[in-house]
Amino acid sequence: MKNFKTLIATLFIGTGLITMSCDDDNNNNEMSGQGSARIEATDAAVDAENVSGVFLSVDEVQVIANGEVENSIMFDEPEVFDIMAYQNGETYFMGEVDLDAGAYDQVRLMLTSGAEAFIEFTDGTTQEIDVPSGSQSGYKINGEFEVLANGVSEVVLDVDLRKALVMTGNGEYKLRPTARLIGKSESGTIMGSVDVSQMSADSKTVVYAYAEGSYSDSEMGEPAEGSARFEGSVNSATVDASGNFTLAFMPEGDYEIIVASYEEDPMDEDEFTFTSATKVEVEINGSLLDIFSVEARSTTNLIIDLF
Repeated sequence: MKNFKTLIATLFIGTGLITMSCDDDNNNNEMSGQGSARIEATDAAVDAENVSGVFLSVDEVQVIANGEVENSIMFDEPEVFDIMAYQNGETYFMGEVDLDAGAYDQVRLMLTSGAEAFIEFTDGTTQEIDVPSGSQSGYKINGEFEVLANGVSEVVLDVDLRKALVMTGNGEYKLRPTARLIGKSESGTIMGSVDVSQMSADSKTVVYAYAEGSYSDSEMGEPAEGSARFEGSVNSATVDASGNFTLAFMPEGDYEIIVASYEEDPMDEDEFTFTSATKVEVEINGSLLDIFSVEARSTTNLIIDLF
C-alpha cells in the first residue's frame, strides 16, 4: 500500500455553533423533576456506490436507562425514512419524549415486523436488510446523555451505515449494532476541505476520525467478512466534488484524522478500490502535530493539502 508523501493541514477553530436548549434560569444542575429529549437520526455515506437509499421502518423509539425502558415515542403508523438522506450534520427528527431528569445510556428503534429495513439501488431494485431482533428487542444505539429538570436535551442517533451496513458471505445485507448515541450539546464538528486538484476524476477521498492512539496501519487492511475497512474510526465523511467534508456530532476529545484515497474499478463504476491513506498533520510555529481537539459547541476547520 502506498501512502501520500506529505499531508499538511491549516487549522482554524470556531466556537458557539451548537447551542444547548436547557433553561439556565431553572438550575441546570437540578437532577430531580422532569425534562425531555428530542431524538434525531443521522448517517455517514455507505461505501457502495450503487446504493441510492437505506430505509428503516420504525414503530417506536424507546429510551433506556440501566436496561429499563423509561419512556418511548409511539407512531400511529410506521415511520419510514431514508437514513442516507441525512448526512454532513443533517438530521431526521423522530420526535420528543418526556423523561425524568437523569442519565440515559441507550435508544432502541423498534422496527416494523416484516418490513424492518431495505436497500434501494440506483437501478431501482430493492433488497431487504437483516436486522437481528429488530422488531423484538429493537435496533440498539448505545451511548450516554443526560436530561436536566425543565430542560430539553437534543440527542442524535448516528447510524453510520458505512460500518453498520455489511454484506454477508451469502450476498445478504445485515445492519450491525455499531451506531452511536450522542448528546448534541456535548459534541463538536470537524469541517474542512481537501485539495483534490491532483486527484483523478475516477477517484474518491474519505476522511476518517479516530480517537487519539487508536489508529494503526492494520486499519487499512482488507476487512474480515462482516466488518468494514477502517473499522475503528469514530466517524467518517466522503469528500465532495469541491473537496469539502463534514465530520458532525463528534464527542469532545482528541482525534487523529486519516485521509484515504479510492480508485474506481475500470470494470465496474459502482466499485472503488482502496489505494492509500495517511494521517493529517498541522504545522504550528514550525512543529508538526497530528492530534486535533474537539470541544463541545465548537467547529474545527481544516484545510488539507496533498503533496
